[in-house]
Amino acid sequence: MNPNNMDPQVQRDLNPNPNNLDPNDPYVARDPVCGTLVDTRTATNTLPAPVNMKAMGTIYFDSPECKALFEENPEKYGSNF
Repeated sequence: MNPNNMDPQVQRDLNPNPNNLDPNDPYVARDPVCGTLVDTRTATNTLPAPVNMKAMGTIYFDSPECKALFEENPEKYGSNF
């Protein structure tokens, strides 16, 4: 399918980098639930890493929904970093 024929709203909803962040920027993290890139300087949905995942440091989420999913089952998403 040609991406130019897709609905613009669908494209925005599927874009894991809507703010065009540089994945190599040290202030950018990837949400372990949905994969969206997050600016760590402005992120409002964060958690300290679970005890068994301390090496991860702070975990950044794109939305409160992603944060809630992670909190329900952190082991499910722990390998997504």
